Amino acid sequence: ALRVAGFAVAGAGAGLAGGGFAHVKGAVFPTYGAIARSVDALVMVLLGGLDSAIGPVVGALAYTGLFEALLRLVPLWRFALGLLIIAMVLALPGGLAGRRRA
Repeated sequence: ALRVAGFAVAGAGAGLAGGGFAHVKGAVFPTYGAIARSVDALVMVLLGGLDSAIGPVVGALAYTGLFEALLRLVPLWRFALGLLIIAMVLALPGGLAGRRRA
């Protein structure tokens, strides 16, 4: 019952966020749901760590910060971003906010 309630609350929150986004932007296009956006969200969650509730937030901040910095500084920013993400995942298998297991 608790999982169903959590799923319902999450769905309601997502619906409200989507409705608010459409209202602010004035329109919603299919490109907003493209594969690249889904992959970005998955990378943010994995980068932050799955073991903590704050992990996806930390991952989103790290990914966005890296993206913005590299976009301005490096001509091959996609390549550099990929290398940094791979290095971070290898160095911190539990994510940036994850807990280490012994």
